[in-house]
Amino acid sequence: MRFGAAFLCTALAFRLLLPNFSARPQEITNKKRVAILNFEDYSAPSSGSPSVFGAVAQDVGKGVSAQLIEKLTAAGKYTVIDRSALKKLLDEQATSEPDGMDAYGRAARIGRMLALDAMIVGAITRFGPDIPQKSGSIHSRMSKRKSRAYVDITARILDMTTAEVIAAFTITGESAHTGEVMIISTGGKSAAPQEVLDREFTDTLLGEATRNAVEKLALQLNAFAEKIPALTLDIDGLVAEVAGNSITLNVGKQSGVKPGDNLTVLREVHGATDAQSAPIPWVVQHIGQATVTEVADLYSTAVIVGAAPVQVGDLVKRVASSPNPPH
Repeated sequence: MRFGAAFLCTALAFRLLLPNFSARPQEITNKKRVAILNFEDYSAPSSGSPSVFGAVAQDVGKGVSAQLIEKLTAAGKYTVIDRSALKKLLDEQATSEPDGMDAYGRAARIGRMLALDAMIVGAITRFGPDIPQKSGSIHSRMSKRKSRAYVDITARILDMTTAEVIAAFTITGESAHTGEVMIISTGGKSAAPQEVLDREFTDTLLGEATRNAVEKLALQLNAFAEKIPALTLDIDGLVAEVAGNSITLNVGKQSGVKPGDNLTVLREVHGATDAQSAPIPWVVQHIGQATVTEVADLYSTAVIVGAAPVQVGDLVKRVASSPNPPH
């Protein structure tokens, strides 16, 4: 590949179109970059189980996600992206992808577009009182019992590089006190009884159990943070501008670049030829190492370390393992 004056003009023109920003390095962290989808409601009772009135988890899923985001952010192990950006991409992909496409595959594709390390998905599988033990026929049409509030949450961590579930958690939250549950029997042998929760149960106890479950889940996710592999994408870009030891690259978030990434800078060169010899093949020369400091969607900046001066048009590649230059 040859870089000449035409590329230099293009690269400089590209740089002029970019927003002006400071070349000062931003803080490099080891936080895992994740997104949290709104949790689904799978708490509907199965056939033969009591129907519970007053406990609807459908809207609670959003609240669970919001509480979880707050706790994970406060703990400092994760960087959680804005859900509005995620929702926009999800909506776009849902209309553009063919029916039947694997949901995890689609989620991973979106996650890679947002440079996520992982995506956290989950569901509420129980939201209400405990399940009463069967004690034979119910003779009274109306009766009461006491129960604590219970909230069961399942969560899965989806690796964005492999589109595989790498961890799953099942958490139960419980209220400290009990509330009143009214049991209404319809009298039929096959009909399940109906249960109605009192106001204290719905207004106080379920919220307490939900917060308890989210707290437990956040502890589990924080403990697992270091086991989440960082997103690995092939980075293949070019140097668009050089300013001292700071360089601007033509790759950014959309190419999987993140602050702290170690990149190697290369240059394709070849020797002189004469009429009596065949052209000498291009040779890749190692120039130095670069650490990414700031990242935008389409470009990034990095600090360069190396003996040879970096030039516009030099190649940048991800360093696979050690930051030491190859020999």
